Amino acid sequence: MDLNNTKDSNKRGFSLFGNYNLHEPVTNVPTYSTPGTNALSPYLNFDPKLLNPGESQFILPEGQKEKRGRLELMFFTIGGSVIAGSVIGSASGLYRALRETRDLTGSVRTSSIINYVSRQGATTASAMGSIALIYSLLGTGVSWVRGVDDELNTVASGGLTGLLYRSTAGWKGALRGSLYGLGISSLYVLVTSRERLRPYV
Repeated sequence: MDLNNTKDSNKRGFSLFGNYNLHEPVTNVPTYSTPGTNALSPYLNFDPKLLNPGESQFILPEGQKEKRGRLELMFFTIGGSVIAGSVIGSASGLYRALRETRDLTGSVRTSSIINYVSRQGATTASAMGSIALIYSLLGTGVSWVRGVDDELNTVASGGLTGLLYRSTAGWKGALRGSLYGLGISSLYVLVTSRERLRPYV
């Protein structure tokens, strides 16, 4: 019996596609991504930093901005305002119902509370949804006219929204609504764009 053949056969491993030499450079692939970890496939032995390079990986059409425009955010703004208005109105209606129905008992009080909650919730949701719709349309229009989307558009849209929403209450009511809109939108800009406005303050 040839000892060289025996030693050579011991150095070879078994495979469905034929024997392979354990000491061939082609098959000498590390199967551990890091020391002390479980065995992994050779194809998983790569640098994990490649999965999170820290840069934006979105594929955008040429000329399109990375952030969403006002027209895209309009649906989220309106829907969120309606939901928030419903929650706030329902809570306000419940508080008012508990105070107004203290002298009632049983099913009469229960029905009254439900009516208060549903009526106030629907009214507040409708009002906030209308304000969000007007604000979104005006914001989109102002951005389109100016050709830029910045904080000035937000403040201008807020003032115009208050003016238009309260226009049926006379010029004093419209002016008061415009001031409210300017104040709320300015506060929003100061909170959300503090870093961008810091050089100007």
